[in-house]
Amino acid sequence: MSALVDRGGASDVSVSALTALVCAGSTAADALQAAADALRQAPGLEPHGLSLAKMPGPVEGMWEWHATVTVSSRDPETGEYGGSTHHTDRRPR
Repeated sequence: MSALVDRGGASDVSVSALTALVCAGSTAADALQAAADALRQAPGLEPHGLSLAKMPGPVEGMWEWHATVTVSSRDPETGEYGGSTHHTDRRPR
């Protein structure tokens, strides 16, 4: 890894083992609903990112949507999640 990354700057690099959960649907809403359903059924998965793509379907001329959710689960030894999750403080009104 160190041969691929110039570590001379003021930034850090971390590597995490994450899983890509791909859910397909005939519409974008169907793919997103499938992703939501999968996460609802597996509450131990921590989502980290989501992407949506229109892909060629199994039949020529047809399209389908893929919702790809990057997830991690708790480490059985430490109980910590393996990837970074973005958090922010809520500003007072």
